[in-house]
Amino acid sequence: MGADLAGMEKMAGEHAELKQAHGDDRRVAELAARIIESLSSPDFSFPLRDEALVSEGTTTYVYEGGVAYPKLYDFLSEILHSPVPIVVNEVKFGPGEIIVGAGEKDMADAELRSAVKELQKLVHGKKAKATQ
Repeated sequence: MGADLAGMEKMAGEHAELKQAHGDDRRVAELAARIIESLSSPDFSFPLRDEALVSEGTTTYVYEGGVAYPKLYDFLSEILHSPVPIVVNEVKFGPGEIIVGAGEKDMADAELRSAVKELQKLVHGKKAKATQ
């Protein structure tokens, strides 16, 4: 079972709206902390479809239900100071799909697991700054 990305997407949207409107700073920090804690959780995993598309040396994973998470990725882009898609090792994390630079599913699965752990570390490392 994957994480509640829909809930994080909603919180990221509220975070962006409050921040843009110079709203309640405490609420902005609280939302940032909740998103970061969810993403940093040891049991976090992206809710991805079981099947993946392997083509021309890459493997593409799509989120369950074909859903996209643009507000969540805008939040991640902001705290990580990185454009979307967010690149970690050979993995491009994007709002609608995750692309792994490996043309074999088993290798791509392993690379994805490793990159998710690295992404979690990067996000967790930004917690203090994002929640000020």
